[in-house]
Amino acid sequence: MPHPHANPHDVSARVQQFLLAQGGQYASRVTEENWKQAAVALEVPPGGALPAGVWVVLPWLAPTPEQLEAWLTQVLAGPLPPQVVVLPMDVPTVRPATLRTLAATYRLEIIGISALDQQCYGTRTAALLQAIFAPNATAALAATNPLEHLAGLGDPRNPDVFFERLRRASPTVAATPWIIGANIAMFVVCVLVALGDGTSPLVGFDNATLVKLGANSVPLTVTAGQTWRLLACTFLHANLLHIAMNMYVLRSMGDLAERLFGPVAYVGVYLTSAIGGSLLSLAWTLSSSGNYSVGASGAIFGVMGGMLGFALSRRNSVPMQVYRSLLRSAAMFTVLNLALGFALQVVDNGAHIGGLVSGLVAGLVLSRDLPPAPQPTPRRLALTFTGLAAGLALAFGGVHALLGK
Repeated sequence: MPHPHANPHDVSARVQQFLLAQGGQYASRVTEENWKQAAVALEVPPGGALPAGVWVVLPWLAPTPEQLEAWLTQVLAGPLPPQVVVLPMDVPTVRPATLRTLAATYRLEIIGISALDQQCYGTRTAALLQAIFAPNATAALAATNPLEHLAGLGDPRNPDVFFERLRRASPTVAATPWIIGANIAMFVVCVLVALGDGTSPLVGFDNATLVKLGANSVPLTVTAGQTWRLLACTFLHANLLHIAMNMYVLRSMGDLAERLFGPVAYVGVYLTSAIGGSLLSLAWTLSSSGNYSVGASGAIFGVMGGMLGFALSRRNSVPMQVYRSLLRSAAMFTVLNLALGFALQVVDNGAHIGGLVSGLVAGLVLSRDLPPAPQPTPRRLALTFTGLAAGLALAFGGVHALLGK
C-alpha cells in the first residue's frame, strides 16, 4: 500500500509549507491552480536554521542522473539560480551518492526526498527537512496555507499577476450589491408611494412622487436649500426600465472597480460622482427649466471615470493590456452614452459628464498599489475624503452663486 505522501505533488506541497513556515517567500510566479504542479522557487531569509537563498522545489520524481544533470545546467544559467534544489525521488532511480556528486559539481545543495521510506537524502540540509515526516508535522504544516502567500508574486504589470492580486485582495465584493440593494429599496418605496394614485412602475412614476422622495431641481435644491436632494436623487429612478438598465451597468463594472479601490474608497468614488453629477446637472441641464432629474447614471459614469483615474495614476504598475483596455472601455462607454444623451432629451448629460469628471478626480486621488504593497491608512483616507467633500462644497457654492435668486 503506498504511503499517503508518496505522490510527488504532495511532497512538493509539503516542502513548500515547511519553507513558508520558516519565513520563506515565493520568488517565482505560481497560481492557485499550478502551485503543486510547477517547479517553484522560494527565497529563504538569513538567520534561520535553513540555508538562506533561493530554493527550487520540483513536483516530479527525479529523472535519470543524465537528465537531472542537463536540467541543473539549464536552471543554473537562468535568471534565478538556486542555492538548494529539492526533488522527490525513488532511491533506485537516482542514488544518494549521485546527488552528492552532482551537488559538488554544481556547487549547490541537492536534496532528494523519498516519501516511500520517509527519508531525505543528499547534502547537509537533508537532515533538517526530515522534520516534514515527524509525527507532529502534519498539523503544523497544514496550518501554513501556501495559497495565502500567492498574492505577492511576480511583477504586477503581468496581467495574470495583476488579476490574481485583485482576487486575493478582495475575494468577495460587498459594496456594489449594497448600493444596488439601496437603489432597489428606493424603487420599492416609490412603488408604495405611487400605489394610491394608480401609477404603474412600468410606465413611470409621476412628478409628485419623485419630487416628494428627492428629485433634483433648481427651485428645491438651490433656491429652497434642500441640499440632501443632491444625493437622494441618485437613488431614484423614473420607471422599471430605467433602474434595470442602470443596475445592470453598475453590476457589470462595479465588481472590478471595488476590487481596484477596496470597498471604502470605492464607495467614496461612487458618492463623490453621484453628487458631482447632480451639481453639473443643476448648472447645465436644469438651469434653464423647472424640470427635475433622477437616476444613478451620473454615479455610474463616475465609476467608469474612477477606473480611468486609477489606470492613469498607476500607469507604471498596471499591465499595459489592462491600461489600454480601460482607456478603450472608458472612451466607448462615454462616447456612446453621451451621443445617446444628446439624441434623447430625457437623458441628463449634465449628470453624466459631472459624474464622469468627479469620478476621474476621485479615482486619481484614491488609487492605490494593490496588496501586498502598503495600503492607505485610515488617516490618509479620511483626509482624502475631507478634501473631496470640500471640493464638492465649493462646487455647490459656485452653482448656488450662478443659479440662486
